Amino acid sequence: MLELKNISKSYGAQLILNNINLTVEPNQLVSILGPSGSGKSTLLQIIGLLQKPDNGKIHLNGVHYDELKESDLANFRNTQLGFVFQFHNLLGEFTCAENIKMPLLIRESKITEEQEVYYQEIICHLGIEPLMNKFPSQLSGGEQQRVAVARALINKPALLLADEPTGNLDNKNAEALYEMFLQLKQTYGQQIIMVTHNEALTKQSDQVIYLNSGVIQ
Repeated sequence: MLELKNISKSYGAQLILNNINLTVEPNQLVSILGPSGSGKSTLLQIIGLLQKPDNGKIHLNGVHYDELKESDLANFRNTQLGFVFQFHNLLGEFTCAENIKMPLLIRESKITEEQEVYYQEIICHLGIEPLMNKFPSQLSGGEQQRVAVARALINKPALLLADEPTGNLDNKNAEALYEMFLQLKQTYGQQIIMVTHNEALTKQSDQVIYLNSGVIQ
């Protein structure tokens, strides 16, 4: 379970997040909506340990963020959190297979048999097996995003964070990505938080959070 208590964040005199409280249960897909500048991405970055809040507490499955030592933050992000962004951030000089396995290779020099089995399971589930020997430049936007999702899942994260993942996709591919998230939730019990502007893609979410001027409405 993810729990946020009284999270606030300011940049100088500008208040971005004001006393945010949020609970996300296991096996939930939560969508966060709101206009540009409402604090959506900042909130996701704080949950993802990419920024620190000015005030408040966060814990994920019993781990309190504020108790993590600086040396433990990167390892926690790599093992417990998965990230999918609007821009896929795939490495152009590596194949899709190498891109997906990169988080594993950062942690250890050799991929285990169990990890290889899970890799095969993920690419099969996402329907991207034929793409594995291709480079990102050879893929469509929707295909690149599926590869990015596989990379985010390869470490079996407790929480998947998606920041405007459909922002560069057409309606068909955006709907397909949202359906994929629903399938991941159902198949693997994946806990997902997705920031989006597209209200049409939130109809089957377990929670829909409206954020405006740093406050949940």
